[in-house]
Amino acid sequence: MAIVTGSRRTRRLRTALAYLALAALVAFFLFPLLWILGLSLKTRAQTFADTPVWLWWPTFEHYADVLFRKDFLKAFLNTLIVSFSAVLLSLCVGVPAAYAFARFPFRGGNALFFSLLVMRMLPPVAVLVPMYVILSDIGLTTTHLSVVLAYTTFSLPLVVWVMRGFFDDLPVEVEECAWIDGATRRQAFQRVVLPLAKPGMVASAILCLQLAWNDFLFAAVLTNNDTQTLPVLMAGFTGGDSGVDWGPMTASGVLVILPVIVFSFMAQKHLVAGLSSGAVKG
Repeated sequence: MAIVTGSRRTRRLRTALAYLALAALVAFFLFPLLWILGLSLKTRAQTFADTPVWLWWPTFEHYADVLFRKDFLKAFLNTLIVSFSAVLLSLCVGVPAAYAFARFPFRGGNALFFSLLVMRMLPPVAVLVPMYVILSDIGLTTTHLSVVLAYTTFSLPLVVWVMRGFFDDLPVEVEECAWIDGATRRQAFQRVVLPLAKPGMVASAILCLQLAWNDFLFAAVLTNNDTQTLPVLMAGFTGGDSGVDWGPMTASGVLVILPVIVFSFMAQKHLVAGLSSGAVKG
């Protein structure tokens, strides 16, 4: 009896330590977000107070200042345009390419697939200069299309990698049943394979959206005042005679990350299914 009681206490202690470790880990990752949220709800005097202010009445003046700025709304619209365009273009090209890699083995296919992954591993600054030269020669700099193409360059290998693993796990017998019913390969792909591949496509879309939405480097080089995105606009809060304007900067930061968080929570079921069925097994 004493042995059983001791083993129960040991299991409870291990469980409590595991939950304590998870809580500490969650607090560690959430602390920067909570700190930014707190700064966005403080006045300038509270932010620069000699003694840290832990309890205060929140103010939304910084959010009002940011939301009523014309350049913020324009930058928000630009970010929506380039981000969702890059996601759509990456999916339209990457999903058929991943299907081809999974269903049509050919000589050199693995080498080509590996070359795509190598492109994703390259640091963005390594391709920034040649990409700028090419886009400048064809007159696409400072346009939305230039940023979309730049984002697609790094999003496309990610889509191909995730979706190829998903298509590899999808039984080919599903398509064969559609062929028997008289469907062509293209019809089977559109009407059977793509609906089953929706979780993988949602997972790929979220990963590509995060990449495009948060990018600063390409947007800073390839845009101007009319086409700049939110990360570039936020960089403007770090200069000036008065130093860093922490209130508007943190408020804009919260507004920037909020749409991606909401979209990720809405598609959480598809995100988990897509990553576990494709990227992990593949």
